Amino acid sequence: MKRWRILAGLITLAAVAGLWVIFSPEPVDGMKEVTVGEEETIAHIFGDGLQFMEQDTEKHEWVAARDVVYSYEVYAGNEHIGEVSITDRTLRNGDELHFSSFENKGDDTHTVTIEYPLSGEMELTSFDDIGSAIEHKHDSTVGVDPTTIPVGYGTLADGSSVWLGQRYTSTVLTKTYESGKTSVVRELDEETNPYEVEDERLRQTLEASGDQLAESWLMRSGDPLFSSIEKATAWAEDMAVDYRWAKKWLTPAGVYQKVPWSIEPGTKMGYGRVIGTLPHQDALSRYEATGERFFESISLNAVTTIEAYRAEKETELWKTEYTSTWVKKAYGIHAPYTDTRHNEKLALFLMNAADGLGIESLQSESVKYADYLVAQADDGNTISFGDDAFLVGDYDGPGKEEVPHASLNHALGESDYLLKAYERTGDEKYLNLAYSIRQAIEMIGTEWIREEGEHEDDVWYQVNEDHTFEGNDYQLLTLVDLYKNQKAWAETEYGVSDVYNTLIESKSSYLERTGLDVEKAVNERISP
Repeated sequence: MKRWRILAGLITLAAVAGLWVIFSPEPVDGMKEVTVGEEETIAHIFGDGLQFMEQDTEKHEWVAARDVVYSYEVYAGNEHIGEVSITDRTLRNGDELHFSSFENKGDDTHTVTIEYPLSGEMELTSFDDIGSAIEHKHDSTVGVDPTTIPVGYGTLADGSSVWLGQRYTSTVLTKTYESGKTSVVRELDEETNPYEVEDERLRQTLEASGDQLAESWLMRSGDPLFSSIEKATAWAEDMAVDYRWAKKWLTPAGVYQKVPWSIEPGTKMGYGRVIGTLPHQDALSRYEATGERFFESISLNAVTTIEAYRAEKETELWKTEYTSTWVKKAYGIHAPYTDTRHNEKLALFLMNAADGLGIESLQSESVKYADYLVAQADDGNTISFGDDAFLVGDYDGPGKEEVPHASLNHALGESDYLLKAYERTGDEKYLNLAYSIRQAIEMIGTEWIREEGEHEDDVWYQVNEDHTFEGNDYQLLTLVDLYKNQKAWAETEYGVSDVYNTLIESKSSYLERTGLDVEKAVNERISP
């Protein structure tokens, strides 16, 4: 009997073992370390207890750069817990940007390490003290933006150099509408320095908890990105002062910046790719003025991110990917929608980049927005003030229930841009549309001017479809737009506008009563 019991026990163990073999997960045939690169090594990727399985390598040819995207599935034991990728962007001047990301889809916190080889020992100029010296005040629209500036600037004995971005850890939030369209924002969890320099290696760590996305970036050149450490530091100081709009959280298809609280999905730490700040006009202007290599490279990268963003969205124009609850409540419009002022800024940057960077093909790209405005006029997304006198609605997109308002600054920006498009192409339809917008502004005339209260002599922000006015205007933006428009119209057969002069005088009078040196302020805002 005892012998039979032993035999039965052995049979049971064998059966259990057999079932374990049948139903246990297959061991992952991955690598504990992978080497990234084609002709030469870009980086090594590894992580404690992690394995990596290579995915298809994607390649993209842009007008100002070439991208190679290396992607890997990440496993902890036999569990698939996420993906890691490095986008190697080679700019047309030979400089490179490396964008890294680790998306953790598991439950536990994991750390992926990316090690970049260096051509020698690197001397790092840290920007920590610069970034922490500026107080980040509460803003009534976006709250507090805690993001600072890049980590620092590294130089090597052979003349090569590296510009190091921070690590940004975030959670992706989405909301899907009945139209099937989706609004997307990032909720920032942390900004931190991910780097350690060890001998001739630059080590970057991407740590993320479950459902978090960790990202970082760096720029490297075989030459000095700045002609001196002092000039690199001066740029970092300018970024620290202008921290709200400085471009620091860079990704292959856009830069993330703090967005208003009035967004869907709602979060007070929301960041998004703002269409009007995908360009980098400041860097382009500085490149044209100084010739510094960094500004050339960051401008080329801005051109590339603009192209990559549109390719990602598969659209002709650049559409805002997060919903403004203010726009949605007023007109029903939700993401992805078109914001005329943001697209105007982007299109003007492409015009300037075509000249400043010598990329002729950007000329045709820069008038896509002009064609859109013509189509908006043809489609009737306008507020009419008589024959051939109308303003284009500020927004257009899914869910629209009525024609949106037209703000004075948007209208002026559109007409100024259209005149530039006409100057470059000679296409009369751009001039005609610009003049229709001007005629509408002139038909409204002095009704733009507020007559009483603390804003007496200021101008209204917007006119609605029923021709009522509302909203407090920007302090300087609209005044600068009026000056730019007058200068542009003076070069045409129509000449300057008497109504524009009246609005300039009234707005200036209002600002002077607030103690502002109007002439100085306007001159500082108008590019030569």
